[in-house]
Amino acid sequence: MKHYSVSFNKKSRLIKHPETVQPRAEGLHPLQPEHLQARLNDLLQIQNDFFPCFDWTFPPPLFAQSSGPRSIAELFAQPSVIPNRYSVYLHIPFCKTLCSFCYYTVLPGRGIEQSATYVDYLLREMAMYHAPLTGQRCESIYLGGGTPTTLDNEHLARLFDGLHRHFNLTDDAEITIEAAPGTLPRDKIELLKKLGVTRLSYGIQTLDEKMLATMNRYYSVDEALRELRDAVEIIGNVNVDTMYGFENEPEDALQNTLQKFTALGVPCLSIYSLDKQRSVKGKEDFGPPKDEMYLRKIALFQHAKELLAAAGFEPVLQNIFARPGAASYRHQVRRWDNLPQVALGVGSMGYAPRRPYQNYSTLKFYYEHIDAGQLPIMTMDCLSPEMELAREVTSQLRFTKVNTDVIREKYGVALDEVFGDLIESLLALGYLERIGPHLRLTERASYYNNVIPMLFAPDSFKESLLSLPEEYLEKFPVPYVMTQVGCTQSGPIEVNLGTA
Repeated sequence: MKHYSVSFNKKSRLIKHPETVQPRAEGLHPLQPEHLQARLNDLLQIQNDFFPCFDWTFPPPLFAQSSGPRSIAELFAQPSVIPNRYSVYLHIPFCKTLCSFCYYTVLPGRGIEQSATYVDYLLREMAMYHAPLTGQRCESIYLGGGTPTTLDNEHLARLFDGLHRHFNLTDDAEITIEAAPGTLPRDKIELLKKLGVTRLSYGIQTLDEKMLATMNRYYSVDEALRELRDAVEIIGNVNVDTMYGFENEPEDALQNTLQKFTALGVPCLSIYSLDKQRSVKGKEDFGPPKDEMYLRKIALFQHAKELLAAAGFEPVLQNIFARPGAASYRHQVRRWDNLPQVALGVGSMGYAPRRPYQNYSTLKFYYEHIDAGQLPIMTMDCLSPEMELAREVTSQLRFTKVNTDVIREKYGVALDEVFGDLIESLLALGYLERIGPHLRLTERASYYNNVIPMLFAPDSFKESLLSLPEEYLEKFPVPYVMTQVGCTQSGPIEVNLGTA
């Protein structure tokens, strides 16, 4: 029996009606174009915790992954569909406290005392990538966490010196650092600007201190607003993370928070729904929504979009809005172009051509591998050309939109031929819209945005899901729908990287 991850899509709910249940097939149902629309209409009865933009990935973490590569040469053995360009993600695991909604690799509280040693190892890990990437250009760096701004000025200076020495940055490289309230005095912002930071992402969530306390977050809102004013003044390109869906949340809490930030001149805002469905423990197999605030969250999000549109913001991703020309979001968007991403630090995730990978999530193993002169990579997927194509198509459809002309140019694949019947069915159901060469999910599809993009996976991958335990397929909506809908390919996928 294959191993599988119980974390896959655990937030979604499947409302399964008895008349739609099909006996488990030995293989996928063959494609029947005349019935595909009806099958999709019956099966797409999914409820998400509204816009759960965390932990969605393709390929989904269903099966056991390979162990890490023996060398960087093995990691980068395949050709890139975007030659000579890459990005860097660097993880800083230190935080003052552990937020109740956080699932990243974090060392709260006294873990900050280990920062000097951790920076030493980060610099050694950077050096491993220096020679293999010579001649290539780095177009973006993202320092995430955790809270990178918990590092003191000396450690930040050492870190950025290493980044500039080991990676060949383009002249317009986007360099982002995440920050949290209480870690960003004015002198640190000025230092970050001097070190080359071009974008700052500030995780404040809400301006209600009582609601913050329910997430194990304790800071002064007045202090946070002072830090934010200074960041907008000095760096300019600032994103602020906000959150809604708290228990006993006032109806106008999110609206008031967004209005204060727009008044401060913040050019980019992210809006997340508080995730209350992360655990599958005690979840009924199928039934009424577990989150009693589901419909209210939909209304709050719609009002927020209207407020931001009136203030001149445009959507960058489904839950991220920016003032045109005043903010950027290059690093996150380019990840879904299959741009290689070097992963640095404990628990960080990277992408080499056809090789998604993740570093060890404990300091012990991370340090041991670097001491042995080895990449600290814990797991790696080996994708076929067809699965690399699917990674780009599904991810872009999930978060932004797919340019069918670009896909044809990069991979030599015409999506309207390979998935013509699926595209036509989704267009007819109102889940997909076509604007020139672009395909994107509609507002109606937002309730099913965890599963519809997955239908563009190769039929061979859907077939492999049938090897999962039956109880797993019954409990988890995405693999259930992917297997029950049957084949969705109208033609073969023949990737030709020579056309790129």
